[in-house]
Amino acid sequence: MSRDLGVSFRRQLARLREAEGLTQPKLSEMIGAGPQYVGHVETGRIKTPSWERMKKLAKALNVSMSDLFFFEGVDDSLEQLRAKVHRLAETNDVKQLRRYYRLMLVSREE
Repeated sequence: MSRDLGVSFRRQLARLREAEGLTQPKLSEMIGAGPQYVGHVETGRIKTPSWERMKKLAKALNVSMSDLFFFEGVDDSLEQLRAKVHRLAETNDVKQLRRYYRLMLVSREE
């Protein structure tokens, strides 16, 4: 994993974990790893988790594998962001709306 992609992945993992209200040790336990595993991934001590661990992380976080690597929106213009928010607001998928709302709350804390 390239350095920039690795940093983005670690940040995304932390955001998703926090959005689910999970601690690092709790998520580690949920995927069958030692209590410090997620902390080591998020800090970069573990550079690239195995594919199997990534699948377990995605499942435990209730997201798809692509969501672990989905960093869209960083360079979007104001118009692009507005269009995405409007599309999201028109959906009837309450679970997805709640997930994005939690992610927005977590991102505001940074």
